[in-house]
Amino acid sequence: MPNWNSFSNYMDVRAAARSVAHKIRSNEIDVGRQHYALGLLHGVIQAVHCGYEKIVAVELGVAGGGGLLELCKAADFFRTETGIEIEVYGFDNATGLPPGSGHKDHPEIWRDGQFSMGDPNNLIAKLPDFAHLIIGDVEETIKKFEYKIFGSRLGFVSIDLDYYSSTKSAMGIFEMHPLFYVPALPVYLDDIEVLITYNPWCGEEKAVEEFNQSHEFRKIHRKPNFAIHNFSVCQILDHPIRTGEIQPRFQFEIGPF
Repeated sequence: MPNWNSFSNYMDVRAAARSVAHKIRSNEIDVGRQHYALGLLHGVIQAVHCGYEKIVAVELGVAGGGGLLELCKAADFFRTETGIEIEVYGFDNATGLPPGSGHKDHPEIWRDGQFSMGDPNNLIAKLPDFAHLIIGDVEETIKKFEYKIFGSRLGFVSIDLDYYSSTKSAMGIFEMHPLFYVPALPVYLDDIEVLITYNPWCGEEKAVEEFNQSHEFRKIHRKPNFAIHNFSVCQILDHPIRTGEIQPRFQFEIGPF
């Protein structure tokens, strides 16, 4: 098994990442949803730059499980390609969307009960051994997540919760101790831009805006120049590598691939 942590300089890491990204974009390799795989790649590259051996990828809002299985496919590829251990976690209440809470939850689009998972055991049976499904109210299950991933670093998060209220409840995923993250956390935001009533005053965008306003050292912002669908980054500004307390193995000249 190759191990990207054995690379002696960041130029080798960059070349490997560019090669993999090209193969993903050209469909030479099947790693599931491209935006998941390319987002996770940016978490993997940071792990190599920092010397981390284990990272975690998360999908918030699993529904039928198609996206979670696609994320597992990408994680499996990078586990083999890089030698870095990657665990996958999916969060869902299994019962579908709860009743909405006004215009911010886009009632013109969503209905309570949509995206019900059905029997979670059917999905669990399809997951690889490095993947886990967490069922419950995301606001409560996120509070315990820091203990579940002790010794790992969060390297990718997908948010597909549809509602403003649900997304706001899940923002605790970005409030853990700084050592539980890669320094610039890749984030996929599903429910922005593409529908005519999506806007900065409702839905996931509004939840992100309020999070940014209330957190001095954690800021989520879009990265359109990376040419990844709905790609954002949560800047972990209090991470010891970002404050200069710890030096990474390789300098963070990490751009689009």
